[in-house]
Amino acid sequence: MASDKPVVLVTGSEGRIGRAIAARLADAYTVVGFERECKGDACINADITSEEGLAAAFAALRERYEGRLASVIHLAAFYDFSGEPNPLYESVNVEGTQNLLRALQGFEVEQFVYASTMLVHAPGAPGHPISETSPLAPAWPYPESKVAAERIVALEHGKIPALTLRLAGVYTDDCEVPSLANQIQRIFERQMLSRIFPGDASHGQAFVHIDDVADAFRAALDRRRQLPPETTLLVGEPATESYEALQNLIAWLLHGEQWETRSIPKTVAAAGAWLETKAEAVVPDAIDRGVQPFIRPFMVQLADDHYELDISRAESMLGWRPQHTLRRGLQAMIARLRADPAGWYQRNKIPLPLWMEAAPDTGHGGARVLAEYQRLDRTEHQRTLWCHFANIALGLWLIASPFALGLAQQWMEQGALLAPNGRGLAYSATWMTASEMLTGALVVLFATLSLSRDAGWARWATAALGLWLLYAPIVLWTPSAAAYASDTIVGSLLIIFAVAVPPAPGISPVARVSGPDAPPGWDYSPSGWTNRLPIIALAFVGLFISRYLAAYQLGHIDAAWDPFFGTGTERIITSSVSEAWPVSDAGLGATVYALEIVTGVIGDKRR
Repeated sequence: MASDKPVVLVTGSEGRIGRAIAARLADAYTVVGFERECKGDACINADITSEEGLAAAFAALRERYEGRLASVIHLAAFYDFSGEPNPLYESVNVEGTQNLLRALQGFEVEQFVYASTMLVHAPGAPGHPISETSPLAPAWPYPESKVAAERIVALEHGKIPALTLRLAGVYTDDCEVPSLANQIQRIFERQMLSRIFPGDASHGQAFVHIDDVADAFRAALDRRRQLPPETTLLVGEPATESYEALQNLIAWLLHGEQWETRSIPKTVAAAGAWLETKAEAVVPDAIDRGVQPFIRPFMVQLADDHYELDISRAESMLGWRPQHTLRRGLQAMIARLRADPAGWYQRNKIPLPLWMEAAPDTGHGGARVLAEYQRLDRTEHQRTLWCHFANIALGLWLIASPFALGLAQQWMEQGALLAPNGRGLAYSATWMTASEMLTGALVVLFATLSLSRDAGWARWATAALGLWLLYAPIVLWTPSAAAYASDTIVGSLLIIFAVAVPPAPGISPVARVSGPDAPPGWDYSPSGWTNRLPIIALAFVGLFISRYLAAYQLGHIDAAWDPFFGTGTERIITSSVSEAWPVSDAGLGATVYALEIVTGVIGDKRR
């Protein structure tokens, strides 16, 4: 069927960009789509990787619309974020483009428009925009395939005028740019990763709104007869926001605060990304839910590549200039995220976190739960800042304790092995002195960082130091009973103050706000105080007995009193079985009982 309007063929017409372009052209052009599996009426099933399938599609096109085309817009391409080579890059992006151009030679085509990417260029520097003549240096398989396809266009377009549009990152009011969407998600959830960046945060990448992209293609069609036979144009916003600027703007729109972003070495970030990727294989449940790390090792090396575009050529040749800016566009993205978090996640192909899946309403309920969770988090954090100041004080005590308890006076003195049967550690007082002072300094550091509400990791680091203090006296065979008692008490308090006092880090927003109190399949909470108090009481009994026996093994007392078996207890805790352990086994038991007490008091009944 012939059309009164000029016919435009769009490959990949049912994709995000294809739909926007088709809508923009609809008033003046008849738009026909090529798709592997069509869903709309104005579409023809076509596989550009198959010469036979493509020939059949063009036969159907000729039958419906005869043989004249105002333009062919080639959007169809393969793309993924793995960074790994894939045969589809060659078969779809390169050979598919070649098959398409060769099939078009039998048609009367006024214009061929190829959608490429700005990533074919080598990155630039702030204040030095990239132009169409800037060097080509694609850094990973996707832009490499686009460069190869551009060469195919230059070789195969024949008499058909060819225009290549190198697009910046295309965003919508919902975002739909994977890198940007994940950046927003990390700040929305206050993830630790949202606070770090591998490289120079003053660098950034150009973006362009999907409506401006559609306008650029419309301008290219309207001016097709005025354009040179071979043309390449960059399409993007002339202002490039830095990564740091985006961090601050996103955080301000989401949380009303400035976001501190720290630079870390790329080697450290790449190692972390590699470990996350390898961990996928050992977390089958996460894979089943689609929860896989977005950041891949190859992305780390490219994280601070700077793309700032000179669009003067597109302005002069197409009369086109973007009407949107990413800075304004972020306001729409964040508004939609806040209104419907679950829907926004799904539109951006980000797996829902478990707390959002469990929200009473995965739409507005997710937003309500998160807002209430953050309100509680702020309130409880302000009320319990004293805990972190207390830990700072405990850290200062640890630094001073070797001098107060006499350990420092024995610096580098081998000393006598005071434990029964000659067990102990040479230079034990020296090792304990070094351990106390280093641990104390680290406690002061991490407890100070814990004053920030978003530094949950620092609280866990403080708790880990507390755990070390529970073990240090027996690992280092301290000759000081006072040092042993000090480390047990200080270590326990550090853990309690760091992670036991609300707001405890790591609790799901849903559990924090609404429960449930009982785990699935239970009709009561096993974490109720009536269940926990007997365990804590028994642990105290075990701690006292174990500490007493450990004092004998470490040489702090001369005998172990046994009202029932005389010297039986002494023979057992100095036997070959007991001494098979490299540390005091009674001390090890005492540490476990101390941990039982600490974990018993952590959290409420919803823990």
